[in-house]
Amino acid sequence: WDHIQGLPFFAPLFNPGFSWNVYGPQGLAGSFEDTLSGQMKHDYFPVTIKQLGAKVTYHDLVEGSFQLEGVRVKTRYLNHTVLTLGYKLESGGISIAYITDHEPFNHRLAVEGYERSYDGSTNSEDDRHVDFFIGVNLLIHDCQYTAQEYGQGKTGWGHSTVEYVVDIALAASVKQLALFHHDPNRTDDQVDEIVRYAQERATDIAKRKGLSTVPEIWATAEGTNVTFGERANFVRKNSVDIGMHPSEDLLAKQFFQRRGVKIEGKIVLLGLECNTRFASDLKEDLEKDKLTVKVCEDVDSILEACSQSNPSLVVLKQSISGGNAVDICLKIREMGEWGEDTLFLVVAKNHDDLEMGRAESNIIPKESWLVEPVSVAYIRTRVRMSLLRAPCKWVRASIPANEEARLVALKESCMMDVNQPEGLKRITRVARQLFDVGAACFTLLAKDHVKLISAEGLDCINIPRDAAMCAHVVSDQDFTLVADALEDDRFADNPLVQGAPYLRFYAGMPIWSKAKDGQSYIIGSFCLLDQKPREFNTEQLRSLQDLASLAREEFGAISAEAQRARCLGVS
Repeated sequence: WDHIQGLPFFAPLFNPGFSWNVYGPQGLAGSFEDTLSGQMKHDYFPVTIKQLGAKVTYHDLVEGSFQLEGVRVKTRYLNHTVLTLGYKLESGGISIAYITDHEPFNHRLAVEGYERSYDGSTNSEDDRHVDFFIGVNLLIHDCQYTAQEYGQGKTGWGHSTVEYVVDIALAASVKQLALFHHDPNRTDDQVDEIVRYAQERATDIAKRKGLSTVPEIWATAEGTNVTFGERANFVRKNSVDIGMHPSEDLLAKQFFQRRGVKIEGKIVLLGLECNTRFASDLKEDLEKDKLTVKVCEDVDSILEACSQSNPSLVVLKQSISGGNAVDICLKIREMGEWGEDTLFLVVAKNHDDLEMGRAESNIIPKESWLVEPVSVAYIRTRVRMSLLRAPCKWVRASIPANEEARLVALKESCMMDVNQPEGLKRITRVARQLFDVGAACFTLLAKDHVKLISAEGLDCINIPRDAAMCAHVVSDQDFTLVADALEDDRFADNPLVQGAPYLRFYAGMPIWSKAKDGQSYIIGSFCLLDQKPREFNTEQLRSLQDLASLAREEFGAISAEAQRARCLGVS
């Protein structure tokens, strides 16, 4: 309640002329509204939440993103003793990240400092934490302790150190860092001293690593106002900038209901010593979340329970009587289709065992490994995080059977050498106006990326192949229509849908090219894109087919010219 107990004293909530939307993390045992109303029961407070005069609408959030008027909101689960979300707000080229209660996933980093693990083997979850707020104008981050204080019994309490926060702010290239969630025992002078220490650490690291900029660092205080000067430009070399604004605001509750999962009644199996207080306390807490919990203490009983009950998630000690976690996970995976979808959390005894286990197994995701000491509250939160994460709705296009020959045809066409040819530019201009869409473009599908060789309303940049919708055109060898990407299980979690340019509609026609072997191959597509859902009728389809036919003729002429230029050595 320490984070919400001020809410009942917010006077505008009692004004009948006011209307409020309140957003917060969805719980397992109840809604966000239930969490807020619990502190306002008559046992604790003279006015119940139902007696507020203003109209209040509550929105349950999980991990994801949504649009509120001109603000894009992204959420991510943090590492705390209770279920907690971090927030990133983006609007008008300005972005702010608000990280309230968070402890490094790798506890070592709280003391030793953060370094990105480029091999993805050690700090993968902390790396993803940094990626969440990379490049923001302002990072507001929990840093309750110093490294020295953290090492004096604060491990597992759910908070960060100043050293860790300075390091991740530098790694994320944030513009300003606001030190937040000060320890209640600190005096103002002590907070000022921590700010000076943080500034010195940032300067020293930047000098050592040759960084050109250091974030402005200050401590949060009541009444502080932050004014941003120049609007930030977040259109980088490899990002997408579509020349339009989202046309439809999505309420967070509606969005997350669409992609959320129901977890009540799901089965969790604990591979722990049955007779320990830890196992019994964890079982009791998880059952409060309306989960069905089974506890087993050796390999045989775990496998038998799994075959009978098909648990959604299994929590294991790395070493357990009769075997080890990796072997157990392999056997569960082999039990059938349900076993392939089972989630795992594995607790290692120490960091050396953790890193050895990660190195030996690719069956258990790196972020699913935990290390002792762990608390009941921490594992309960990780169980919640795992179960609340919806299944990934992003299907990568399959590789065509003739992929090798197709890539040869693409190379022979010389179309990868051209950029914004006037003939194709005319077609994209006409298409964008005719169909009244946000963008029209021609794409080429290379081995690992997509190149836009002509586009109207969209920057001509490279897009990763696995995120490109036109890859499905090549894979299916047919016209591809996505009326509403958020409602399509192939694309709802695609980064081009969840992030810039926030695509909702796609229509793509295949572009064929004849190779020297006499066969024709699909080397790219002619696409229409928009940020709002659309229907596509038969007449529009015929018009797109007509334009695609013209485009193929233009492609052939441009390709022939490019091949002649290559033979003559002309760039």
